[in-house]
Amino acid sequence: MRRGNSHHVLAGAVLGALVLLSGCQSTGNSATVSPADAGGGDTALGVLELEVGTCLNDVDQPLAQDLTDIPSVPCNEPHQSEVFAEVTVDSGEYPGVDSVTAQATSECMSEFGRFVGLDFAASRLNYHFYYPTASSWALGDRSIYCVVFDPGVETAGTLQGVAR
Repeated sequence: MRRGNSHHVLAGAVLGALVLLSGCQSTGNSATVSPADAGGGDTALGVLELEVGTCLNDVDQPLAQDLTDIPSVPCNEPHQSEVFAEVTVDSGEYPGVDSVTAQATSECMSEFGRFVGLDFAASRLNYHFYYPTASSWALGDRSIYCVVFDPGVETAGTLQGVAR
């Protein structure tokens, strides 16, 4: 899976390039115990094990290389980002990077407003996403994971419903 950025222009936004990954997922509710809430500190979570509600420390992930793990952390601890939606790409042949990133951009933006409680264009928050590559597709990966973050700020708890 690759990490893609949103098209929201924010000064100091760190995520301007793609990261080659094999998959990820998370949720944003720190009141619900998810796999990322089980212990303290960063834990390497397999990208194909992510689920909505997982909180991540993924800003420093190396660009343009295959990754198998993403640092996750309990959501009640300071973290950089939070998975807020999972979108499934239709099965069949790999649709290509342009098609998958267009779907990711559109669907994550739509889900963003439902999760944050404020339309993306009016929010100071941003998002990026993880999407299937041809190699992860061959392994059965069909998930796009939408990940919200507050640029340059770590969050403790969830960004769900913050309306900012």
